[in-house]
Amino acid sequence: MQNYIREPGTNISESVLFLLRGAKKRRSMAVAKAKMIQGQLGVVPRLVAVK
Repeated sequence: MQNYIREPGTNISESVLFLLRGAKKRRSMAVAKAKMIQGQLGVVPRLVAVK
């Protein structure tokens, strides 16, 4: 029986990846809500995301 050493695909830990996924989800939800509010107010949406 051989012992296989599992190497990670990235050098980022799973907990950090989890936090980044949550931040991405919250950001996309915030942008969607801002567009909805602008639409209700009659403002032309011109949101630009800076990454």
